[in-house]
Amino acid sequence: MTWNRVFASLLVVGVAASAFAGDTTRPGHFNDSGEFVPFVQEMGSLEFSGSLIVRVRQDLSQEAEAEARSTMTALSARHNGVVDYYMVDAPIMRGSERPGDAENTLSEALMATGQFEYAVPNWICYPLEVPNDPLYGSQWHHPQINSPAAWDITHGDASVIVAFTDTGIYKEHSDLAGKVVNGYDAYNNISEDDGGSVDDIHGHGTHVAGCAAAVTNNNNGVAGVNWDAQIMMIRVAIDSSGGAYYEDLLEGAQWAIENGASIVSASYSGVNYEPIQTMGAYIHSIGGIYMYAAGNSNTNHSSWDWQDVIVVGATTYGDAKASFSSYGTGGDVFAPGVDIGSTTRDGGYGWWSGTSMATPVANGAAAMIWAADPTLTNLEVEQILFETSEDLGTAGNDSYWGWGRIDVGAGVAAADSGACIADWNGDGTVNTQDLLAFLNDWSAGNDNADINGDGVVNTQDVIAYLNAWNAGC
Repeated sequence: MTWNRVFASLLVVGVAASAFAGDTTRPGHFNDSGEFVPFVQEMGSLEFSGSLIVRVRQDLSQEAEAEARSTMTALSARHNGVVDYYMVDAPIMRGSERPGDAENTLSEALMATGQFEYAVPNWICYPLEVPNDPLYGSQWHHPQINSPAAWDITHGDASVIVAFTDTGIYKEHSDLAGKVVNGYDAYNNISEDDGGSVDDIHGHGTHVAGCAAAVTNNNNGVAGVNWDAQIMMIRVAIDSSGGAYYEDLLEGAQWAIENGASIVSASYSGVNYEPIQTMGAYIHSIGGIYMYAAGNSNTNHSSWDWQDVIVVGATTYGDAKASFSSYGTGGDVFAPGVDIGSTTRDGGYGWWSGTSMATPVANGAAAMIWAADPTLTNLEVEQILFETSEDLGTAGNDSYWGWGRIDVGAGVAAADSGACIADWNGDGTVNTQDLLAFLNDWSAGNDNADINGDGVVNTQDVIAYLNAWNAGC
């Protein structure tokens, strides 16, 4: 069947299905009036690429699922069977001239069938740094997040690998050399072991890596949050602009966790679309942690909240929200993100600002918590990171600040004390009394029962607690 015939058949189905539109005004969905809300590109941030990332709904009947997957096959879609989404080219239609017409037309037709969870552009995303005067400031953020207190307990652990989907890395930098493990060139789908390159073709990736884990206590340059963690670079950049396909950001993160990384973070645009949560859920399921920058557009991210991704905003010297940082229900934690000193690809140092810097700072902090107690699960590491954050708003996980600004000193101390989510009553043992205590808090809707940190106390928290309880940590 030709592409045009497949598309025509989708339109026939869509005319009827659009009457049962959803109730959201998010791009890629139908609003209350049954009108499709189109995607709009932002030059230099999110740009159309001519293809979509599409996911079949996970709750379809066997017959409807077979029909949806048949449509993908007819469109010659490439399937990521592990995470279960498809990459679909969106051919330009006759008479179409505006950027995104092809993506929007195909997305609308697919979503109108009612068979697909999302059909999102395979955006070309960009790094989120806001470079600043390299002579201004110092590493003020370490005392702000209590790094010295954490270092009194642990310097990190080489068994914890922190990964970054970014523009590459300058491995020979004196503050990075010797701690970078082999990574992956996601754009060309070649691992370093097979001859791929992760050389930094922009500069952003080298700075990001140093924020989390620059060599420390070596009488040279800057200090990373985590002294001993190893670094894995997943180069996603297409060229020296730093731009990267959404697909490569996602599947690069998948590769990192599948190949030994404990935590992977992205300091790029694109946090507010559903494929991020799809990949986060998979990464969670295999024991990893996925972090993503909140963005530098000062946007209120309150129309979504990814349960399986830690979204990081940026703060200033005085624990104010950085003027550029996005915020809201979709955010989970904040970290310092203004004038952050780190490594640069010319072998020197620079002080940059952005949620791009805040995110690897949080990555390094989570890795420190894991190093303090390697027996922790990924969910326990996340919960310690959340619950030891410095509240900057309403107590607990609020709709502006999330859990607050990270405190690596408090997080490492909590992990080092043997604190365990499953030991709900804090008596040092995990037994039915803990389960009953948790269920009492959960039934009352108490904030501390929000185990997964999504801002809502629901059955997902029960599942998360039971996982920890069964592990008997």
